Amino acid sequence: MKKQLPLILGFVAGLLAFVERYVPAAPMRSMQSFLLNAAMVLAAAAFILGAVNVIQVNAPIIARRREDWPYKVVLVASALIMFLAGIKWDRLGGAPRPPAVTAAAGDTSIEVVADRDDALVWFAPAPLVRPVAPGTYTVTVRALRAGYAETQATVDVKPGQRVTVRAWLPMLWGPTGRVFTWLYDHVFAPSNATMFALLAFFIASAAFRAFRARNAEAALLLGAAILIMVGRVPLGRALSPAFPAIADWIVDIPNNAGRRAIMMGAALGAIATSLRVILGLERSHLGRDA
Repeated sequence: MKKQLPLILGFVAGLLAFVERYVPAAPMRSMQSFLLNAAMVLAAAAFILGAVNVIQVNAPIIARRREDWPYKVVLVASALIMFLAGIKWDRLGGAPRPPAVTAAAGDTSIEVVADRDDALVWFAPAPLVRPVAPGTYTVTVRALRAGYAETQATVDVKPGQRVTVRAWLPMLWGPTGRVFTWLYDHVFAPSNATMFALLAFFIASAAFRAFRARNAEAALLLGAAILIMVGRVPLGRALSPAFPAIADWIVDIPNNAGRRAIMMGAALGAIATSLRVILGLERSHLGRDA
């Protein structure tokens, strides 16, 4: 039963997902929604298992000081820091303070002052003063940088009166918080760009080895690559306007045809694999004992 139950569940779930496409009934849509929600829960659990697996794999290497163990320390520490930064700690501090609204004699205007106090902001913007006509306004106070809470206040501006809205904008935590955003923008994004920049050299080296005209297919590939490169650089456009047109034709016609053929083949392969899983012919996802 331990082997048959996963196969039965996979067959039923796959059959329901297939039938739902062709049976426009409310119960089928409800069942499909339930299956999608269950898949999201399983995906979240997979992320947790992945995090546990990262610790299980790298902790023994760090403990035994094996080769490249300092890089494993950086990996585990970075994952822990991002995990802690992703928790919404700001919700533990209670509700934010409402903005203070004061009125004084002066020009008819609204003055907005946003106060913040944290180490990730290096400037304090000057108060924003906007002349307005007398009336009632809804003022939204937000920070110039992402990762801070915003607040609103309704003010009644009378003639010859300056209304000042002073708000304390607490720093947010979590995926949209200031620390998480700062780490992503100033640590992850530059590191990601560096990795892709280094890959360019490997791609150039691989292209040099692959574009050797040893046979007709390689010569065709080499010729198409040369025409594309010449048509994309300013030098090719200066030599002749035909080069950009040729490059666009290669990208739009032969390249699209080959890409669509690959996508169709991948779709057919996915359909065949799905049918094998639904019918129980493919059991590799069940483990070695299946």
